Amino acid sequence: MPILLRCPVCYEALRSEQKSAVCKNNHRFDRARQGYLNLLPSNKKRSKNPGDDQMMVEARTRFLNHGYYQPVVDALIDKLKSFGNEAPQRILDAGCGEGYYTSGIKEQLKDSSVCGFDIAKPAILAASKRNKAIEWLVASVSELPLMDEQFDAVISIFSRCDWPEFSRVLKPGGHILLLTPGQNHLMALRRAIYDEVRPYPEDKRLQDLPEDLALLESQTIHHLMMLENTQAIIDLLAMTPHYWHVNARQKQQLEQPGQLECELEMRLSVLQKRYPSA
Repeated sequence: MPILLRCPVCYEALRSEQKSAVCKNNHRFDRARQGYLNLLPSNKKRSKNPGDDQMMVEARTRFLNHGYYQPVVDALIDKLKSFGNEAPQRILDAGCGEGYYTSGIKEQLKDSSVCGFDIAKPAILAASKRNKAIEWLVASVSELPLMDEQFDAVISIFSRCDWPEFSRVLKPGGHILLLTPGQNHLMALRRAIYDEVRPYPEDKRLQDLPEDLALLESQTIHHLMMLENTQAIIDLLAMTPHYWHVNARQKQQLEQPGQLECELEMRLSVLQKRYPSA
């Protein structure tokens, strides 16, 4: 059950041809040596090197490989299994980063076809090393190089959403799993940096959904992490937007304890694409 790709130039279907993907208009995209496809044309980039840089990808990989966020993977897999699809699913991880969650899902749902994409090439390079059975793409969420109505589930973890595009590639009745920070997510980390800390605001995107998407449920994922060394603390910081706002004094203050007990709090919201009216 292959992932059906769409040409990012003319929007025709892409077919596999040796180590390339090509459409009927002869737009050709060669697979990288690592196996991924770059389906983000240079004229559609907003910057020369969009997304996470190499340093951020390496920090994220080190941190996640220690299993601190394994409860999040488990919650996603439990929810995917709860949909009760008898046939293998097609699953899309939108903004997959370096592929930690994507690979965890594929390992547990072996018969499913899984695709992960990210706008950052360093992230997809890292993801390609995790699992060769996943279709990895460099692509933008605002113009998915994927054919219509093929996915049973789209997953978005702390990433930008494009509701029309998600709806376009979802089957009727398909689900979106949206992970956002809870109000107290990483509170200990933030308290170690800032003098005044405010709870994260509620995600306003769920208040203005398009008519063809319905919010079914939300649940909170709680987990208490013990970061046992300075490297883990700094790697976690590098995964967050706070990294770009701390000064040298704040960073030193964060490194000083050498360990940190920190709460993971994420909100998992499940949306469904409505079936068309008869």
